[in-house]
Order: sequence, then C-alpha cells, then structure tokens
Amino acid sequence: MSIITFISDFGTTDHYVASVKASILKYNPNNKVIDISHEIKKYDLSHAAYVFKNVFKEFPENSVHIIAVNNSDDDSDIILFQLDNQFVITYDSGIISLIDSSENINAIKLDDNKHPSFPEKFMGEVSSKLASGINYTTLGSPVKDIRQYLDREVRIQKNQIIGHSIRIDNYGNIITNISKSDFYNMLSKNAGNFEINLGVDKIITISDSYNDVGIADLFALFNYNNNLEIGMNRGNASNLLGIKNHTPITINFL
Repeated sequence: MSIITFISDFGTTDHYVASVKASILKYNPNNKVIDISHEIKKYDLSHAAYVFKNVFKEFPENSVHIIAVNNSDDDSDIILFQLDNQFVITYDSGIISLIDSSENINAIKLDDNKHPSFPEKFMGEVSSKLASGINYTTLGSPVKDIRQYLDREVRIQKNQIIGHSIRIDNYGNIITNISKSDFYNMLSKNAGNFEINLGVDKIITISDSYNDVGIADLFALFNYNNNLEIGMNRGNASNLLGIKNHTPITINFL
C-alpha cells in the first residue's frame, strides 16, 4: 500500500475533495489517501507552498502528493515533479519553485487529461497509478521550461538581518524566513545583544516555548523548522502588530 497526500483550496463544504479521492480509489482501492489541508486560501500559491513544504519530507520515500491550487488565468499544464525521492503532481503555476528553488528538478508534462473541466480528477487517477507502481516515465514527456517565482530573500548586513513574514498561522503567529543559523551566526559576530523591531514594540530575547512569557506578552522563538516565529501568548500577534504576509522584519544586532 502506497501513500497519496492531497492539499487543495477546495474547502470542505462541497463534493470536490470526495470526487478526487474517488478517482484515486477507483483505480486502486488499496491506496491510502491522507489529507494535508483543504483550507488553503483561494488561489494562494504561497500559502499552499508553505504548508506543503513543511510536511512533505516527513512522508515515506515514493509517496505521491497532489497540490490542487492554481492561480493562473489560462489552462495550465499538469506536471509531475520528482522532489526528494517523492512525486508531486500539480499545475505548472510556479508553485514548485516556492517549495524547492533548485533548477534541476525532473519534470514530466502529463498526457491524456480526460477531465478538462475538473483536472484534479485526472491528478487523482495519475497519483493512483504512480502509487500502484506504474513507471512514471510512461505518463508523459519530459519538460524543462516550467514557470518559476523568485521567493523573497533574507538580506544580511554587518549588524542587521532583514527578512519577511511568510505565513500568518491560524493563531496569529508570524512565521518569518529568517533562519536560526543566520540569526546565531550574526549574533556570534556582534556583542550578543539584539532587537527585533516590530514598530513600537521590540523583542530582545529568544524564548524556548510559547509559555516562556506571560499571558498577552510577545515572544520570539525558532520553530521546529528553524524559522523565526513571533507570537503572543494566548493572543494574536499579527492583529496587535499589524503584520501581514510579506511584511519586512528587521533584527538589529547591538
């Protein structure tokens, strides 16, 4: 039995999720389907990429993943990517470059979509074939020219790191693209003190957990993916600070 994961912006009030799962199980009812999320913001590639990127490597090798989120105005091709010994089926929307910026990812343009008005059903059928052992090279033709996005980069200067918020989670916590390694590397080159500038508020310590501060106090910690996360104990830091996705986050080293 192989694993197929499914992430989409379908929500759960309609039949779309069940219909895609039916197309998977119709080909092979022994395949196991795991939902990652169906509450991705509509057409939001960065949201889908963030959620998927933070979980897909935890699945066994040769797992098959469907990412059914697209923001293109045209009929995007459906591409099969090989990524870290796993398969990803999604649109040629540029989302794969937000998950992995490598330029040498194997990609195959999938043929014979019999569901042009509901291409996610086709994704389901292909995923089930892959999970059942069909050779992926028989499903289409190699392609090199795929859409790509440039993700926001962290700027590192002599005594400053400037990153961005990349995700506001359901609790209002602010996840940034500032890594633990970059932070401590800069800290070691300076006097050991720092300020995370958040408008009128500043954070000058790194916590180990959400409960290291009092209720309604702000904290900063490095989450399990080693990204700097800013939050409020029992509160919503994003609303308090007015920080949304892509807001610059500056750390000054003193």
